Amino acid sequence: MLKRLLIAALALCLGACTAAGGLFGGGRAAQDGSASGASSGVDAQSLGVYLNLMHRLIQGDAVDQAEIFRQVQQDADSSPTTTNRLKLALVLAVPNHPAADAQEAARQLRVLLAESDALLPPERILASIELNDVEQRLVLDQTARELKQDAAAKQAKQSSEQAQRLKAALEENRKLKSELKDALSKLDAITTIEQSIRKRENAPD
Repeated sequence: MLKRLLIAALALCLGACTAAGGLFGGGRAAQDGSASGASSGVDAQSLGVYLNLMHRLIQGDAVDQAEIFRQVQQDADSSPTTTNRLKLALVLAVPNHPAADAQEAARQLRVLLAESDALLPPERILASIELNDVEQRLVLDQTARELKQDAAAKQAKQSSEQAQRLKAALEENRKLKSELKDALSKLDAITTIEQSIRKRENAPD
């Protein structure tokens, strides 16, 4: 929810800035393949391209998601411009689709943010927001895995302790049964001896 609010506020702010004449200059330099001195076509308003891509990925079914990712991956491989690289990083960062990869998304976003001239200010803001979201998810996922492992370890320990207690109880029960059997056997022997003695005492001289 927080990320959606931040992105919505960012889009509104950038739209207002564009309407007022823009605050971010004429666009990315020739690194994306444009002629020297010309705009490479990514101004504040064009963040809608990234947001629309992410929206389509979230709303699409499995077939649509696979096709969107395939096209974005192909574009980034064949023409690794900053725009295409950012698209790929953002697509990787979107959760709950087959190609989602938070670890790789975080790595690519860090690389882009580390390149001082790679991103325009609005793109940098979007990349930073997405990187923060991905890193939080990675921390939560790691915490969840650790809690699951701890729970599994505790369950295994409890099961082991219960198995040991059961084994000890069964062994004690076996021992008691054996002792009872021995006691009954001795009692039968004593009874037999007593009966034999009585017979001899009662026998006529």
